[in-house]
Amino acid sequence: MVKPRTRVRQLVSAGIGLVAAALVVTTTVTANYGAASGTTGKGTLKLVAAADTVEVASYDGMAYVEPSVWLAAYDAAFEFRASHTAYDKPVKLTKTIIRGKKRTTTTAPASIVDGMKGFKDGLRVTLKNKAGKVILDENRPLCPGGYDRQRVQTDGATGPVYPEFCGGNWFTKGVLYGIERGMAVPTVSDLEFETKGETKLTMTMSVSKPVADFLGLPKASRSAKQNLVIVDGCPEGGCEGEGEMGARSAHGSHGADDGARTVVPRESLEGSEDGRGRLPLGGGAGGTSHGKPKKSSLPDLVSVPAWQISTAVDEEGTDRLNFAANEWNAGPAPMIVEGFRRGTAPVMDAYQMFYRDGEQVGMKRTGTMEFHEAPEHNHWHFLDFAKYELVDAKDKVVSTSGKQSWCLVPTDPVDLTVPGATLRPGQTGLESACGSKSALWLRESLPSGWGDTYDQSQTQAFDLSKVKNGTYRIKVTVNPDGNLYETTRSNNVSHRTVIIGGKAGARTVKVPPYQGIDTETWWGEEE
Repeated sequence: MVKPRTRVRQLVSAGIGLVAAALVVTTTVTANYGAASGTTGKGTLKLVAAADTVEVASYDGMAYVEPSVWLAAYDAAFEFRASHTAYDKPVKLTKTIIRGKKRTTTTAPASIVDGMKGFKDGLRVTLKNKAGKVILDENRPLCPGGYDRQRVQTDGATGPVYPEFCGGNWFTKGVLYGIERGMAVPTVSDLEFETKGETKLTMTMSVSKPVADFLGLPKASRSAKQNLVIVDGCPEGGCEGEGEMGARSAHGSHGADDGARTVVPRESLEGSEDGRGRLPLGGGAGGTSHGKPKKSSLPDLVSVPAWQISTAVDEEGTDRLNFAANEWNAGPAPMIVEGFRRGTAPVMDAYQMFYRDGEQVGMKRTGTMEFHEAPEHNHWHFLDFAKYELVDAKDKVVSTSGKQSWCLVPTDPVDLTVPGATLRPGQTGLESACGSKSALWLRESLPSGWGDTYDQSQTQAFDLSKVKNGTYRIKVTVNPDGNLYETTRSNNVSHRTVIIGGKAGARTVKVPPYQGIDTETWWGEEE
């Protein structure tokens, strides 16, 4: 997980399948080729190796293995939902097999559920050298989803539908992931190991019996074996001076912002139109109804309690309370705000656009957007989207955040099981366009099920200079002025208790758990 910076632009999830920039692999294709190989007509999952031999690049004694063993879905789509009713309640995970219009759902035993991340210890990875000595033997969560999809059937889905990750952060309520019919996902996306001078290894990946039984994997398709040939990733000093990340990035990135990925936004699960993969916002002329928008066309903006809270002294020597905050949309409709330039001034008039079933059905004037000309910004911000305050026990404000404007994008999945949830927001073609200084128009959006995380530090963090030691609450309010239309404002405010101590130049903070969860460890390190 990447720790928040001035502006968080990563999904806050330990389970996101983003491969390291270092991955380099050459494969020798074997009998596993064939667009429709392994079909059953009934619908099944299989572990499939793409090659007998894989060439793996090593950098300073560390090798990075690109995915070459896949979990493939034949003749059916496999959909997984993970959710809990409260943060301190266990996560329930279900599997749904989709064959045409038939859906068969079963619930996973609690013993194999790894929270929102997939299946606990579902995958075992073993590496042996030529002498048969084990140099790596580890169990990993198995995520039946991932960033890179492969088509394995000629009549299968022609493009991805489900999200590119499993997991979420502390405040994620529900996620949905899966494998489209006739497609495959990588079993791992971040396998790295110390070579210990070895040049040839044997790698075995196997799905644990409890997980394989639940998934219905045939016994002959529960493991895959490959030969690894280790080669120098920087031959003849080719990476000298670049450092590890420089060497790795020289081979291309497959990260979240990789523009080379093919997108097929209108694809459905079964290769025929069933609505799941429909473009969330359609084309055609926008509606201009000026009446009160109907609830079915409105978002529901929700405030999440503050997290990743710490104290610091800023560049000016001021004691600050840093924190991260997220506001999300519980649906059923996306929150769309568009800005239209007001002459030549660095100001835009902002309008909230209302959509129903993918079509624009109305709009309302909702405020303004201003160009934020500052380092790490230099783009347009929507004003008054949220308000951050430090309050005492009587809700009296003792300090306020300098954060006053936002460039909205979906950074975090909060609940992908809500009605109208968008599974792959990058495919809508309506992701946030923060805009250049010369822009005439821009559109910012929060799709249903997604939130936007900002990290408040430096002047955007709370000034503690006049705050006495004691117990306070961080109050986060979304849509504070009520300018945005939404289904309800009853969930727009959240509070997080903090205990301030220390002395000037060395203030401290203690953060009690929220509903049983400790957000002050990095996600994935809490166990």
